[in-house]
Amino acid sequence: MLGIGSVGTAIGSATPQESADRGRDGRPWNRDVDANEHTLFDLHSLDVDHVHTAARDADALVWRDEEGILHVDTQDETLYSGEDFTEAVQTALDSLTDGRDRKERVVVAASGTVTDGGTNWDEPGPDAIDVPSNVVLDVRGTIRVDGGIALRALDAENIEIPRAVIRGEGQALLFRSVRNVHIGRLDIRGEPAISGVRIDGFAKGRGDDTIRCEDIQIDSTYIERIVEGSNEHAFETYAVDRLQLGEIIVKDVPTGAGVLLNDTQDATVGEIVALDIDPGGGYGAFRLANSCTDITCGQVVARNAARGVFTVSDTSHATVNSVNIAGTDSHGVLIQDGENITINGGVIKDPGDEGVRIDSRSSPEHRPAESVSVSNLRIVDESGQEGISVTVGGRSGKDTNNVRVVNNDVRDSGGIYVESPSTIVRDNVGDGIASGSVTLESGAAPAARVEDIAEHGSATLDLRAQVTTVPDVPFAWDHRFEWTGDGWDLVIEWESDPGEDLELNFVADQPQVTAGLVNETDDEDEDDEFDVGDRSPGVVDGFENGNLDEYEGSADNYEVTSEAPIAEGNYSLKGGVNSDNATPIVSTDGLERYPSQGTTFSAEIGFTEEMPHMGIVFGAMDVGDFHLIRLENLWSYFEEDDPDIKLQMLAGGDVKDGVDPEALEPGEFHELVVEWSQDDEITVTLHDPDGAEIASVTGYGDGRTAGGIGTRRTALLDDITIDEVH
Repeated sequence: MLGIGSVGTAIGSATPQESADRGRDGRPWNRDVDANEHTLFDLHSLDVDHVHTAARDADALVWRDEEGILHVDTQDETLYSGEDFTEAVQTALDSLTDGRDRKERVVVAASGTVTDGGTNWDEPGPDAIDVPSNVVLDVRGTIRVDGGIALRALDAENIEIPRAVIRGEGQALLFRSVRNVHIGRLDIRGEPAISGVRIDGFAKGRGDDTIRCEDIQIDSTYIERIVEGSNEHAFETYAVDRLQLGEIIVKDVPTGAGVLLNDTQDATVGEIVALDIDPGGGYGAFRLANSCTDITCGQVVARNAARGVFTVSDTSHATVNSVNIAGTDSHGVLIQDGENITINGGVIKDPGDEGVRIDSRSSPEHRPAESVSVSNLRIVDESGQEGISVTVGGRSGKDTNNVRVVNNDVRDSGGIYVESPSTIVRDNVGDGIASGSVTLESGAAPAARVEDIAEHGSATLDLRAQVTTVPDVPFAWDHRFEWTGDGWDLVIEWESDPGEDLELNFVADQPQVTAGLVNETDDEDEDDEFDVGDRSPGVVDGFENGNLDEYEGSADNYEVTSEAPIAEGNYSLKGGVNSDNATPIVSTDGLERYPSQGTTFSAEIGFTEEMPHMGIVFGAMDVGDFHLIRLENLWSYFEEDDPDIKLQMLAGGDVKDGVDPEALEPGEFHELVVEWSQDDEITVTLHDPDGAEIASVTGYGDGRTAGGIGTRRTALLDDITIDEVH
């Protein structure tokens, strides 16, 4: 039946009038509309408020008549008439074809309330609308929630929700162990307060019972007025692989994060706008925790939040391209206990603590902060707090290391404070590893000495300086950095004395360090330099020994076989043996040679439909510390009409270049060429199976000069070779 009337509308009528004597000539713009040689008028009289959907648009339709009674119609019959909104929508969903392998559509052309049925929230029941697999649920009204869950999905897949407007108090959305979910627009507002969005892998439990979520996409999200309480975040994920979020706006979260990703891999977030997030607390507008990996966010805008961006607990390979953060209670950005984190630019104003703090906790439970890059930031803070600080946690072993602080403007803040000796600090406006002013005394030798500008003997220093007033007579000076046994002094000597004192403003930079080659312990004399082996061109690994004995990591998810495809020789490596979410494998010892700065090396990589990933790691110190090259969003090659695939390099930062999907071939090898120069510039070029160049990226590393080789989540790998030594 699908509603009332032969045309299959839910309810209501639409009858514009036709007039034969009203032509196009001189018609008023707002009154007379030409429609295929017919003129329509009185369009303002259309009753559009009750025209919800056409019959052809749905396999089941939920609608409300003029007496307020809800009905559920299919093409053939009315399945329900009554007043219970939850029961009506669930009846429509349950009416879809059993065992279907394609999506069927339910249109909800009515508003209603979901109440708490008193059952277990982790099991289907009357307290929620339970969304099954293979469904399009088009909610065109408003779901009010009164203690229950507006939308719930447990261990389901292939779900599409074009829109959902949710109001009230209870849980807005709880999706657990779901796959292939696409939500268009979410609009969630507490009245007075609500629990927000939770997407996790715990439909059957945690630990070994976890069923990870996969392939989640939400285009636009607005969340306002979250309930106060422990773990009450506006938008949270846990145990999710491949997440795409568009714009997220969150407002008024009293005790939680705006957007919190936990144990989430391969996520892209367009923009986060957050207001009034955990005032006086410690959460952030955007928080990454519990081993999040491969996260890219376009922009974070935060006002009156505890923190703007907060990464912690083994988060790795995460990039925020721009921030606009003001008025935080604590740090603008806090990067703690994670690796390969990049902040690429933006503005931080008036934070409660440092604008950016990079540190490691003293506990060895998590890896230290390492390979962190902060660049192109403007930090404004008149309170005197450091604009950027890089501190150590006092660990007995490896501590904060391999940090880059480059091209930032800290003039209107407390400057830059650095404890970690492997930190690169250069080209910042307003401060460096040290800064200040000193008087060059005429007739003195030396003209000036600035003591203890750096305390670590391994520091490599550079100077930027200029006099405040240029005299009318010739003058010249030169400088050197002098090690005293306890620290570095800046010493300035006259080459041509002007006969008067001059005031010199200076900034000392640390442009190069031994990052990645020295294990920073209390024993600075301990030498842990990476052994690259044979420095001549030749094969690094062609897998011709038929095994992975030289590799550590999740080797059980990879195998070396003689089955095609093979790029060279008799064997090649295949990934995804036990899981397509394999952690890395790396070799740091046992191969004849390893890539290093000053070499060009190549590898043959490939992907399959079963394992839509390809890439390599290099410069590896261990299974958790490496540079990564991969194709981002490669899975979309098989799942989207217009896949957005990029060649991505995660080294000192995150650089990408678009890839033409038509140039890629599943099950075939693609040559990847990496030119790693002596100044740590890295250029990566990808070729198609015929050898034509299809993408290229150039960036900089984090200071390491060599390391091991391997891969993380690749379908095919073969013939890793050093082609040239510069």
